[in-house]
Amino acid sequence: MKANISDSEMKVMEKIWEQGEMISVADVVTLLNEDGESWTHQTVGTFLKRLEGKGMVSASKKGKSLYYFPLLTKEQFYAKEADQFLQSKFQGSLKSFLAAFSSEKKLSDDEMQDLKDWFDGINRK
Repeated sequence: MKANISDSEMKVMEKIWEQGEMISVADVVTLLNEDGESWTHQTVGTFLKRLEGKGMVSASKKGKSLYYFPLLTKEQFYAKEADQFLQSKFQGSLKSFLAAFSSEKKLSDDEMQDLKDWFDGINRK
């Protein structure tokens, strides 16, 4: 994955992930328009080409149509995004991130316990 993706590219990716299989540009347009927006074939095609260039999707031609499929799962994408954020803003330090985050917000007892449980789970792997 080369770069962050725009909000519009993310909407396209969400539809591809939801589909769970190869999907045509026309089908992506239909799914996006079901959400009450007005997307054109050309616009979606442009976003898909950008996503392909960023290593998010790949395309395969079937007849006259291009079909796209994700190269990363949604979970893999978010893990990479989180890691890039941590690296760029906190020099890779999860402790620095949590310290910055928690300095503005008091955590409830339940949130503290959830974090402890999460850290315990990570340490067991």
